[in-house]
Amino acid sequence: MRQDEDIAEDLSNDRVALSAILGEVALEIDRLAEQCRTIQWSISTMLERVNHPDLRAEIHMLQDVDRIQQTLADAAAILAVVCANADEGSIRKADIFAAIRLESLRQRLGFSDPLPGDTPPETADVTWL
Repeated sequence: MRQDEDIAEDLSNDRVALSAILGEVALEIDRLAEQCRTIQWSISTMLERVNHPDLRAEIHMLQDVDRIQQTLADAAAILAVVCANADEGSIRKADIFAAIRLESLRQRLGFSDPLPGDTPPETADVTWL
């Protein structure tokens, strides 16, 4: 832990542009989304080869992985918009709204309201393979 404290003290006066760090975080989240997509396709390929009488739990797990991948991709897109506008001090909500593909994420972040009679966001965003 001492090494971390020393590094933190060395960096205490260093500054980094908000747009630069947001851009790096966006790239990292985008990489994670791509890795998640690779895992998703690997699992999907394995499930195609398995002759199992009830794949319901496995399919739900695969849907969860898909939702994680899509959320990561949207988070990266949001950060990219924020990064591009960090110097302005504020960002148009419409730009962020346009960067988000998942309606459930829009709702969770307060960019849209659920429509009456809509299915819960967790089930609405399922992408069937």
